[in-house]
Amino acid sequence: MKASRILVPAVAAALALTLAACGGPSTTAKPSAGGSASGSASAPAKAAWDINETAYDQLSAGGEFVGSISYPIATWNVNSVDGNDQELLTLESPISPTYYDFKGDGEAVINNDYLLEAKTEVKPNLVVTLELNPKAVWNDGKVIGADDWIATWKALNGSNKDFRVASTDGWSEVTKVEAGKDQQEVIITFKSTYPDWTSIVSGGPIRAEGAATPKAFNDGWKDYVDSYFTGPFKVENWDKTSGTVVMVPNDKWWGKKPLLTKLTWKQIKAEALAAAFANHEVDYYDIGADADGYAQAKGAQDSVVRIAAGPNYRHFTFNAKSPVLADVNVRQALFQGIDRTIIAQSDLAGLPGDKVPLNNNLYVSNQVGYVDEAKATGLDYNPDQAKAKLDAAGWALNSSTGFREKDGKELDVTFAVLGGVKASENEGLQAQKSLKAIGVNLKLKTVDVQKDWPGVLTKHDFDIIAFSWIGTPYPLLNIGQIYGGTEKDGKFVPNDSNFAQLKIDKVQELKPQIDTEMDPAKRTELGNQVAQAIWEAGHTLPLYQRPMLVGVRAKLANIGALGMARVPKWELVGYVK
Repeated sequence: MKASRILVPAVAAALALTLAACGGPSTTAKPSAGGSASGSASAPAKAAWDINETAYDQLSAGGEFVGSISYPIATWNVNSVDGNDQELLTLESPISPTYYDFKGDGEAVINNDYLLEAKTEVKPNLVVTLELNPKAVWNDGKVIGADDWIATWKALNGSNKDFRVASTDGWSEVTKVEAGKDQQEVIITFKSTYPDWTSIVSGGPIRAEGAATPKAFNDGWKDYVDSYFTGPFKVENWDKTSGTVVMVPNDKWWGKKPLLTKLTWKQIKAEALAAAFANHEVDYYDIGADADGYAQAKGAQDSVVRIAAGPNYRHFTFNAKSPVLADVNVRQALFQGIDRTIIAQSDLAGLPGDKVPLNNNLYVSNQVGYVDEAKATGLDYNPDQAKAKLDAAGWALNSSTGFREKDGKELDVTFAVLGGVKASENEGLQAQKSLKAIGVNLKLKTVDVQKDWPGVLTKHDFDIIAFSWIGTPYPLLNIGQIYGGTEKDGKFVPNDSNFAQLKIDKVQELKPQIDTEMDPAKRTELGNQVAQAIWEAGHTLPLYQRPMLVGVRAKLANIGALGMARVPKWELVGYVK
């Protein structure tokens, strides 16, 4: 689902391995307002977003925007397994319905161009009634209505496995979607209460014809079908040979007139983007953690690097089924023996922003609900306490080797290094140095990511492994995917994305309440209890929150480092007068 940013393993630019996960809203901060005409300006890394936020009437009508995509478009269906990708989501955002927009802090804001009102009732299950804007039409002029929402639910709810959907999250909790008094009233009935209901409404419906059958859904989007789309722009041309997509203002659009006269998306390999931005071949460059790319973007003429607190964070997953890590005391000792500040500083060398540890598994540091769990639990970096824990667990130091032993076995822990991924390589080396100081022998085993990713992860062929999670505006949505599991024949079966394979009793106990609690304050308190339990269990060790760095042209407004918003509101994107 494009609204909920579901869990999928993916290899991002330059093999910066990433998984999309449940993230959360961040506290609102004022974005920077401008940028220098030559060189770059920066915003504080804690800002919810940095988009040169400017009023519509202060922008010029006209101008073009050039973006990029790094691969050929195989399908235009972002709700399918094959189309579930952030690059495609961004490219399609000017031509797709958006019933809720998101601010940089993750706050969902109703978009009246599509949705006039949404009413909720709890009786005792949740019923959501949508009043649609009758002006909202697909590109062939057909009014968007209840039939589209019904078809969307049937395709995405998981009842028909022939639909190759990216996720059934949310829709699987819906028992019925129906028209109310007419096609402009949509009634969505849930099995129970569902506090994150906006996650499935926000992205709007799929055109009914495009979701009518598994064949239509799976295969009918390989070519661009204009009538399946709507928005302030429309596709004028798609050159399959070059991969270039050209969009122009949509003559069927009923909302505020777009400022830009053309959007062009070029197919450019990820490793060539920095040079393309510096050479003014593209106007937008997601820098990621590339220090060299940051330097190029910072020096580009008439450009600015916008900086915000991103949802992306690095972490270590600990395999609790590994014999050496089965003891929670050993996992906690590793927590306290790894210097995460050194890791953050070395991973992010050459990049702006804070380089400090992240101390929560559910929320990044600028999100509402964030609690510093390292401080709350006392399980922060402390080599002396780590040594004491290992002593108490029976791992005695062998002074001749410098490593600890128990029952004749050395305390050897294997770290799976993802070959060619600089962050993983560095993190393994830094952790090795830290753990040697407390008597742990961290052995580095290089994994060929071309052959063994994500197999090394899904087959649990590691003691410790590092990769990234990407958050969403819904921090408490589907906690069980990463931290939970089910009981089967008296045994705990971890969910597929619970790569630590660890049962945490508090997660199992509170997850059903978190999934259904409609009171935000009560739900946040439950979430904090779970976050503390996850930290104490030694499930995964967050390392640091990576800043979102985006190069854009200095005079472009309402686009940049978007934080939790992920995509801009395209009719508002334009150039400052």
